[in-house]
This record gives sequence, structure tokens and C-alpha cells, in this order.
Amino acid sequence: MNLSFYGGVDEIGGNKILLEDDDTKIFLDFGMSFSRHGEYFEEYLKPRVACGMGDFVEMGLVPQLEGIYREDLLLMLGWDIHDEPSVDGVFLSHMHLDHAAYVSFLDERIPIYCSEIARRIAKVILEAGTRQMDKEIINFKPRPIIDRRAPPIDRRFEILEPGNPVRVGSLEIKPFTVSHSIPGSLAYVVYCPNGIVAFTRDLRLRGPGGDLMAKFLEETGEEVPDILLCEGTKVDSTDSRTDKDVRNDSGKILSRAKQLVIADYASRDIERFKTFYWLALEYGRRLVISKRDAYLLRELAGTGLDIPEIDCEDLLIYIGRRGTGRYDDKDYYTWERPFLGMSNAVDGEFVHRNQDELMVHLGFFDINELIDIRPSPGSVYIHSTSEPHNEEQRIDEERLDNWLRRFDMPRLHAHASGHANHLDLTRIVEDIKPKKLIPIHTEHPELFKLIHDNVEPSILQTSCWG
Repeated sequence: MNLSFYGGVDEIGGNKILLEDDDTKIFLDFGMSFSRHGEYFEEYLKPRVACGMGDFVEMGLVPQLEGIYREDLLLMLGWDIHDEPSVDGVFLSHMHLDHAAYVSFLDERIPIYCSEIARRIAKVILEAGTRQMDKEIINFKPRPIIDRRAPPIDRRFEILEPGNPVRVGSLEIKPFTVSHSIPGSLAYVVYCPNGIVAFTRDLRLRGPGGDLMAKFLEETGEEVPDILLCEGTKVDSTDSRTDKDVRNDSGKILSRAKQLVIADYASRDIERFKTFYWLALEYGRRLVISKRDAYLLRELAGTGLDIPEIDCEDLLIYIGRRGTGRYDDKDYYTWERPFLGMSNAVDGEFVHRNQDELMVHLGFFDINELIDIRPSPGSVYIHSTSEPHNEEQRIDEERLDNWLRRFDMPRLHAHASGHANHLDLTRIVEDIKPKKLIPIHTEHPELFKLIHDNVEPSILQTSCWG
């Protein structure tokens, strides 16, 4: 059995872990490293579309491995084409881009294993926006794109049922639902002929769905894993706040709010959405969401997430001005147009007139809608996302503060992490009792030595053809 790490080493995100046993090879996640991507690129300096995958390869953002990439991208680079993929599958833990984005570059014959919810979120990531090459997880258009009307090529998705193992070559992989800040998240136990590997992926014990960890801990406890791949985003923290704390703190703010309440939370965090949706109802308000939020909720209907219908009277859909500013269909993308004529669609003027009866989900990139909404004195902004962790995000925070000062809106923080803290990671490791622990997805792997006696550092692989 052999493990090779092509990301997620001494960093948060970028997981690309190759597991090989006998003649079987699988990847555990295949994500983007935001930190390494940010060393070279930013919002207005992007990899060049005309070069296909070339800029990603040149700057060392994707591993140079034979037999895994799309034929069209290999042809653009002038590299040899393989007859068959060299990897038997990719097992995705969840659909955050730092775990899944670079699936976009992979040979479409490689099966992608994930939950049905994760597959639907991949569809939303691509469709509820403009097509970008590193977000083509669900399907892709061969490069260079000559005929934009040509249909995309679909990837092969294999949908996993938690608790039901699947066999890939010599491996048996058993998925388990665990709690994180995005639904459809899975942890894995991989049974190899030569050992057992447990992969926590990003997870939390506290908050909604934290009890789901019990099945994972029970399974791994029955047979001691030889290796535990353990995430450690918050291994340096003892913060124990949960969504219950977010609800309590935000409820106190709402009980005193006289005018508009803006809630800023991650759009794909369905549990956080439900927290603010139910808070709005409790305090006699209606929640206003974006078209992109509505698209996601529509696609996730029927998956057991207990979410409201997008046309319910307690949920409003915000339509901002675009193009001509006349709310004409032609001003909007095709995916947005179905929402324009809905009976619960509202604009900035409606929000302004009724702001003491509303809570609006508004993120940083929509903050300029405040100009049309014109919040009255006494309005408040609830910040329910993580703190900035790089220079670019800190600059965005300063811009956000400038907007809020301009409209005289205080910013109040009410957030709980989607990751286990040091104490919960200790509990996970003590319950699983692995023979060896390898830290991943952390900037502080050394702190795991306080948790386990046999910690082996993961080593970032540098690979090239030939």
C-alpha cells in the first residue's frame, strides 16, 4: 500500500491524495490549493483560457501524472495521449472547490464517486454562473471551444450510499455521512489487501449532524486502521461555538433590530441558511435570498435536507438590476430568467419599503445592492462567515467595512466553524485508535503530536512525465 500527497500538505485545502494497492489506484479528493493559486493569480489575473491547462501546469498547481487528464487538454499541451486512464476512480469527500475543483481537468472516463447531494451541487456550481474551466466538475466543453453551441461532455458519476461499501479493483471503500459546512459530505474507510486506511475529510462533531460521526467512529473502532488521514484545519483552536450559538446570538440581534437585517453566510451552507430562515420566521420577518441561492435550493429539493420550496410565501427572491436596468429578460443569464416572473420575486425598492419586515442574505460580492436597497438608520449586518485568512481576503474585509460605514450599518459577528477543534480531533483520534496518523489539510501538523504517539508527516510530491 502506498500513499502519495499532491496537495493538502502544510496547507488548508488542495487535497489530492493518491492511494495505490496492488494494481488499483484511487484519488481521495482532487482539489484546488487556494494558497498556491493565490501566489500567482487573483480576480483580475487569471490562468489564460487560450492555454487550456498550461498555466496550471507551468505554475505547479496540478500534478504532472500520466494517464489522468482530458485528451483535449493534453493535445493543447502537445503531450502524449493515453489509451486508458491510469487511475480507477476519484472519491470526493464534498463539493468545496479546495477538494473538488481540479476534477475539471480529469479524463472523463475516470469515475467520480460522491454523494447525490454533492453531484447536484457540482451541477449548480457550473450552471448558476458562467462556464469556467476549473469549475467544469459535472461536465466540460473540449478546448479550444470552437462551437459554443456544442453540447458538453458529461462525466461519469457513481453515487454512493452512506454505509454501503463499493469495490474498486482490490479495494473496498465504505462511505459515511459526516457533518460539515456543506451538505452531502462523506468520510471513507478503505479496506486494502495490505491494510486499512481511514480518511476523515473536513468534519465537525458539534452542531447539526455531528451525531452522524458515531457510525464512522463505530466502524473504524471495530478494526483498528493502519493509517488515519486526519484533517486539522482547527487543530490550533479550542473554539466550541456551534450553530445553536449562532442562532442564539443572532436571535438577540433580531429581537432589538428595528430596520433591515442583512445576514452574510456561505451560500452552500444549507444548515446556516436554515438557521437564518427559521430565525426570520420566529421574529416575524421573511428571508430574501439571491437567484443563485434559489437555484441551489431548487436543485437540492427531494434530497432529505428539510428545506423550504423556493416559491413559499416566507421566502423571497431578490432580483438586482442588470444590463439596461429595466429588468428585461435579455439582461439576465438563461439560468436566472425563470426566477424573474415568480410571484415572490422582489427588487431593491421593495426591500427598501419593507425593510423592517425582512432579512436579506447579502454577501460581499452583492454588497453594492445596498445602493438600491437604501437601508434606514437602525439596520444591522450579521457576519456569519469565517474570518479572512489571506491578504486578499483582508483587503475585501476592509472594502466591506467601508460599505457598511457608508450606510451606517454596524457589523456583528455570529459564526461557528465547520471544522473540528483540537478537543474534538483528540476525541476522534482516541476513538479510532489508528496505528499511525498522517495530518492533512492543516497549517499546524506538529500539534497532532499532542494527540497521537505515532504521527507521520505527509510529504508533498513533485512529479513529472517520464
